[in-house]
Amino acid sequence: MTTANIAEFKIKTEKPADKPVTVYTDNGVFTPKGDGVYFSAYGKSGETLPEKRICSPLTIMAQTRTPTGTGWGKLLDWRDRDNRIQRWAMPNKLLSGESAEVAGELLDRGLDIQPGKQKRVIEYIHACNPFNLITCTNKTGWHSGAYVTPDKVYGDGSAQYIYQAESGGVHSIFSNLGELEAWKKEVSAYAVGNSRLMFALSIAFAGSLATPANIESGGVHLVGGSSSGKSTAQRVAASVWGNPDTFKRSWRATATGLESIASLHNDNILILDEISEMNPKEASETAYMLGNGSGKTRSHKGISLRPMFTWTTLFLSSGEVTLQELMNEEHGRKRVKAGQEVRIANIQADAGLNRGIFEELHSFDKPSLLADHLRYQTSKNYGVAGSYWLEAITKHHRQLWDELPEKVASFCSQVVPNDASGQVHRVAKRFGLIAVAGELATSYGLTGWKEGQASAAATRCFMDWLAEFGTGNREENQILDTVLGFLERNTARFQDLTLQHPYPVPDRVGFTRPSRDRDCLEYIIPARQMPRVMEGLNLNMVIAVLQKKGLINEPDKEGKNTRNVKLPGQGSTRCFIISPDQELLHSYLSEADKH
Repeated sequence: MTTANIAEFKIKTEKPADKPVTVYTDNGVFTPKGDGVYFSAYGKSGETLPEKRICSPLTIMAQTRTPTGTGWGKLLDWRDRDNRIQRWAMPNKLLSGESAEVAGELLDRGLDIQPGKQKRVIEYIHACNPFNLITCTNKTGWHSGAYVTPDKVYGDGSAQYIYQAESGGVHSIFSNLGELEAWKKEVSAYAVGNSRLMFALSIAFAGSLATPANIESGGVHLVGGSSSGKSTAQRVAASVWGNPDTFKRSWRATATGLESIASLHNDNILILDEISEMNPKEASETAYMLGNGSGKTRSHKGISLRPMFTWTTLFLSSGEVTLQELMNEEHGRKRVKAGQEVRIANIQADAGLNRGIFEELHSFDKPSLLADHLRYQTSKNYGVAGSYWLEAITKHHRQLWDELPEKVASFCSQVVPNDASGQVHRVAKRFGLIAVAGELATSYGLTGWKEGQASAAATRCFMDWLAEFGTGNREENQILDTVLGFLERNTARFQDLTLQHPYPVPDRVGFTRPSRDRDCLEYIIPARQMPRVMEGLNLNMVIAVLQKKGLINEPDKEGKNTRNVKLPGQGSTRCFIISPDQELLHSYLSEADKH
């Protein structure tokens, strides 16, 4: 597809304009003609004065509104001086006041307005009330069987929907340049043999399938040094949808800023570069928010609530550090919650051959030369594959919505171990969707890959993630790491109850004594000291995990998890009794120190 043909390709499913009609107002008559819109004012005696051109051709195609009957507006259509079609779903609320914002947007997008005639153009727009009605939305992505972008609506019902920004115009994140065949030859072809690169491209396609597959928002975080190729992988993924220089985003934003960015990438991929640029104080909250798919509820200046940002997206993140390491900069040994680790799956950017993301260099002598080639080619060819992809998946959306869950489940059954936790299954579903998307894009002729290659790349990346994450329940492991690691690191803070004349123990946490039933020490921890051992974890969860592993005393007849223990200088005290053997303590100390 040539660049010239893309313009035709983009608009072929849009609603045709109404035939221009003369519009009568109290001030005069507006007449649309072939070379522009003309206005004839009324004279003192009511006669029509000579008409004057106010702007180039401008058609008011339809009235727009949300499905709930709010957000009324008008769909404007014109051609700029490059003869490109411009369409804007303008909110009616912008017509209040001086309406300078409307005129500014029209001028910025190429409408030729005669000097001093801005108010006449606004009056013309205000007076036009076309019969056609279109449903508008300020949210990109799926709406029934249609997929809405700021530039075009794809699929069933494409003539019934239009994107309308809440205020002013919108600069679309989508753009295209070059030809599909050139992109396949010069970009996607080099992903063959490179698991990380092919996986990144598959994520780009998979973002628009998360809603049909009922997969929650989540991401993949490429971790590696400055020359590992992380940015190259992200750039290649971005080239599916638009100019990588503008489609790719940065973690360097507030949580509030990322809410609006994530909303713009609804039902698509969100690419975030260099996590270390994010404020460490907001790291935990922001990561959880992105994976949770919704922002905070906020108020307007009045008493009404502002609509909350929501989204479904797969995000491809990168950084020289993990979320855990970033949080450690601010909070010391604070741990990432298991839910956050599931929402952001860490994958080492280096594929294991000391070439960064590259395993196969094709005809290039070194990784940097291949990276330079991809950087150059993605600046010449981008966005066309995404347009074709949306045409294909909207055309087959009914079949996809039926088949996607089964295909994802099939991938999971092949890669998830039998003893894996529910958290592993959640991540596997995301990787499965990515594998399916890569295979579908291949079947539509968009990648040039062979059948099975995208699935193999996703499987390799999942196995690499699983090797680091483990198959067990992450929350249980974190609790055991925290509690048992604390006991082993702080043995000097426990007083030996068997000594008749014990030495003073500075900053004492508890006591030890030989277990009556097991060949190990019992750690006797007064209830008031237990928060120090848990390091911020939930007490009920800690007790449940320790009981499951047989490491803490069982509840008494009254259901209490503590026991009365006679302690020196304290008398009878309610205590928790933890009984791990030394081998277990040492294993969790080493594991905890890894984090």
